[in-house]
Amino acid sequence: MPKTIALITIHGMGDTARDYYTEFYDAIKKSLGKSAWDKVIFKPLYYQDILQGQQEAIFNRMRDQIDWMKLRKFLLFGFSDAASLEYKKDATGSPYFLTQQMILQSMDEIFDEAGNSEIPVVILAQSLGCQVMSSYIWDAQQPVATAGIWSSARNDGVVDGSPKDNFRRMKSLQRLYTTGCNIPIFVAGHKKIDAINPPTPSFKWHNFFDEDDVLGWPLKPLSSSYDQLVEDISINAGGGVIGTIVKSWNPISHGQYWTDSEVVGHISSAMKQLA
Repeated sequence: MPKTIALITIHGMGDTARDYYTEFYDAIKKSLGKSAWDKVIFKPLYYQDILQGQQEAIFNRMRDQIDWMKLRKFLLFGFSDAASLEYKKDATGSPYFLTQQMILQSMDEIFDEAGNSEIPVVILAQSLGCQVMSSYIWDAQQPVATAGIWSSARNDGVVDGSPKDNFRRMKSLQRLYTTGCNIPIFVAGHKKIDAINPPTPSFKWHNFFDEDDVLGWPLKPLSSSYDQLVEDISINAGGGVIGTIVKSWNPISHGQYWTDSEVVGHISSAMKQLA
């Protein structure tokens, strides 16, 4: 069966397993049903391996002198991810550049698998992954990018403005779903705060946040451009027993969005319409 839609996931901060997407994958596949799922190219993005080796080395140097090991590891890995991705992001070979390079290569793989077709794209980004994906789209939209993969010559034979170039620049992106989004942490200190431009005329950005998750934020209040572009949706992340019990922040509550029935249902409905 021809592939008519792409579903991309990208994880958040912290010591993240490569199979982070498994529970969401099972839930969305079941929700869509076989006939709809057979049309989907599923691509889970993973950038933690760009950062984790050095983080492990630093943590191991300190572990004999610290307590609260699991929480410290979460904080070190999580906030080191955020800081490392923003540090010297204009340098070729920086974590920021390498992460964008991974995204671009993944978009090329999807384009090829779709038969060189600019199929609709749906993205689910979690936590720090929201900032990573927003930055990629932002840079791809700039006439002259100052950081990341779009700031230097790619020399890969892909012509600017070609279908493949348009696709890798996310010009087929129809839906962006963000969960536990911490973009405000990165932009709150700036006087001028602008959202990405809508990549397509029918583009929609749905931002799910739990008011008890201190790492997840609404986006509409950031600026007029965010207010016009984003729909904020307040949920009890995870629902059920865990979602009810875990009402204040800890690493568990921040990760409950992947299995939230409202998130899965929203994405499933949109994909059935777009495929």
